[in-house]
Amino acid sequence: MEKKSGGLFSGLQNKFNKIKRMVSILFFVLLGGLLFNLDRAGDFGIMLLKYKNWLPRSVVSFLPGGNAGDGAAVPDEKIAGRVIEVYDGDTATVLAEAANRKYKVRFFGIDAPEAAQNGGIASRDALRDKILGKNVVVKVVSVDNYRRAVGKVMLGGRYINLEMVAEGHAWYYRDYAQREYDLASAEAEARTGRAGLWRDSAPQPPWEYRRKFKK
Repeated sequence: MEKKSGGLFSGLQNKFNKIKRMVSILFFVLLGGLLFNLDRAGDFGIMLLKYKNWLPRSVVSFLPGGNAGDGAAVPDEKIAGRVIEVYDGDTATVLAEAANRKYKVRFFGIDAPEAAQNGGIASRDALRDKILGKNVVVKVVSVDNYRRAVGKVMLGGRYINLEMVAEGHAWYYRDYAQREYDLASAEAEARTGRAGLWRDSAPQPPWEYRRKFKK
C-alpha cells in the first residue's frame, strides 16, 4: 500500500508540475504579447509613460516611443505624429511613428505657469485633455537652445496654442512672438473674462517666476 500511495503522490506531483510549467509558459507568452503591443495600445501605453521612472527599462522600451530615436527638427518643417507625453501647459512629446522619431515640442508664442505656480497643474491637465494620445501637426517655427522644436500645434482645424491662451491656461509670450496678434487678442479677452489664471488679480508670469528661482 505504501508503494501505491507513494506512486500516486508522485504521479499527482508530476501532473501538478506539468500544469505549473504550462501556466508559466502561457503567462510569459501573454506578458510578451502585452509588452510587444504596448506601443500600439493607445491610451493604456501612454498612461504608463507617466510612471516610466519607476518601471524596468525592459518594460519602458516597449512603451510608445520607447525604441524611437530623438528627432532633429528644422525651421519650417511640419511634424505629424501622436502626442505621447505632456509635461506642462506648453511642452509635449510628439512621436512621428512613420519615421520612428520623437520630438520634444515647445509651443510657440505662449508661456504656461510652472507646476509650482498657481494654475500650473490646471494648465498641464488642460493640455493633456486636449492632445494627449491624439494626432497633431506641428508647424516648426524654430529650434531652441534645448533642441526642442518650437512650433504651432494643430489638432485638425484647431490651433492649440491659441486655445491655451484663450482659456486662460497660458500667457501670450510676446517677447518671442511679437507679431502674433491673434494670441495677443486671445489674452486680452481672457483677461477681461477672468478666465483660468486671470481669476487671480495679479498672476505671476512664469518668466518672472523662473528668473526669481533661476530656473
